Amino acid sequence: MGCVACRAVAAQFSDLSRQLRFQAADPIPNLVGAIAERTRPAVLGRGSWLRPAIAWVAVVLLAQNVVALVGGRLDGADGHLARHVGAFGVALAVGFAYVAWKPHRSHGLLPFAAALIVTISISALADIVDGGRTVLAESAHITEVIGLVLLWMIAGSPGSTRWTQWGDRRHRTLSDQSH
Repeated sequence: MGCVACRAVAAQFSDLSRQLRFQAADPIPNLVGAIAERTRPAVLGRGSWLRPAIAWVAVVLLAQNVVALVGGRLDGADGHLARHVGAFGVALAVGFAYVAWKPHRSHGLLPFAAALIVTISISALADIVDGGRTVLAESAHITEVIGLVLLWMIAGSPGSTRWTQWGDRRHRTLSDQSH
């Protein structure tokens, strides 16, 4: 409890502590407009050739992987592992086909497809360097890489305007000719 002067100083410190903890925040400027005008929104499905191209990649991937999935046969793998590898390939083919059908869904597939295809590419390169596989044997993965590039372009090719401008210009030219 202490003396009167000590209690008064303690009360002042308590008030000061409360004031410091409960100060109003400084106003923050609204930056939404400034940021929004500097961003380049994705232009989905642009370029008349992108969607049919990724659909073709889906067909090729399906053809490459259906035997492994259904038959359990894959060079250098037992039946169980072959079916797992085939399942991933068929699932990726289905994802690419879905993007060809609904390009506005491409953003959802992009992180998974990128992670899968980059890790497959790294393991293929490691197999080639180790001498366990030939470049020709691993060239089947080119289909997946092409699919990833097309998926990236359909999703809005973040950071690039070159393909956007070309695809938009070509699409306008084709639609102008049809009228």
